[in-house]
Amino acid sequence: MDTLALRPNLIDPLKNEAARRKTSVEALANDWLEEQLWEAKRKKINEEAERFRAQHAKLLEKHAGEYVAMRDGVVIDHDLDLLTLHQRVRNQYGDEPILMAPVTSSPVQSFKVIGTRRRGAQQ
Repeated sequence: MDTLALRPNLIDPLKNEAARRKTSVEALANDWLEEQLWEAKRKKINEEAERFRAQHAKLLEKHAGEYVAMRDGVVIDHDLDLLTLHQRVRNQYGDEPILMAPVTSSPVQSFKVIGTRRRGAQQ
């Protein structure tokens, strides 16, 4: 187990909030950090979706009918099969937030952040 040092001014507020929620300081801090990491991933995917839309015409010319994986506005991989693409991307990039989307005639698509996220405090 790793140890994380907290700034002294955070200790009492964390203890008070944990007591109010009837949980441990450790569980509260872990839940909050997990939520922040999840939100950061979601934000990154939303930014990547904007890049996808901005480059849609170019993507359609080169990858129509395929799925593309985008990272920092660059297509890092593509495939006709999403599961095959997903496996390759996850093998190479782990859990890093990477947009994987179909290149269709419509640049406006709904994107869903997929990943594992634990819910609820653990004691």
